[in-house]
Amino acid sequence: MNTLTDPTMDASYLALRLPAGTKVTYTGTLKEAHGQWLVSPCNCRRCTTATLFGSPARRYELLALDGTPSHYVHVRHTSVIPVVGDKERDYALIGVPPKAVAVHLRKQLRRAFPGVTFSVRTGRGKQAGELSVTWSGGPGRTAVGTVTAPLLANYGRSDERYPARIHITTAGRTYSGTPRINAITLHHS
Repeated sequence: MNTLTDPTMDASYLALRLPAGTKVTYTGTLKEAHGQWLVSPCNCRRCTTATLFGSPARRYELLALDGTPSHYVHVRHTSVIPVVGDKERDYALIGVPPKAVAVHLRKQLRRAFPGVTFSVRTGRGKQAGELSVTWSGGPGRTAVGTVTAPLLANYGRSDERYPARIHITTAGRTYSGTPRINAITLHHS
């Protein structure tokens, strides 16, 4: 028995997961249709009748990028790959390396405490994921700790404890994501 057409299968599994109008790349068996399209739930007679009788939508139809219908209908969900847009790329979990985090932290500290000189260094060897912050005079450890703490975790409910996302451009390269650091040590002299 084919599991994709098994009527006892959970409807939420068989339901289409891409909303109508999602930009996709078609990679199915029809070579002439390979390329980018928009998808919509299939409107062929078989799919429409099945959904009227309570079955979940199982296939897509391909639309041109301007939204006009094409003659490619009844396309399997495995034949389309969603195109990742800028919004999805921005929210992807990307780890920012410790050196870029050090540059970001140095800028944050200088902005928060103008006139105070801070040294932010990355660890080496076993301490590669650690940052060391050194300064003299100026603010106390607690004040500096309030600036550094969000790089380790934002505190709230247990499911919200994750490092704050940062955006930094250094040496001509832009980093965006969560800091890949394990600890920040503070040294006030």
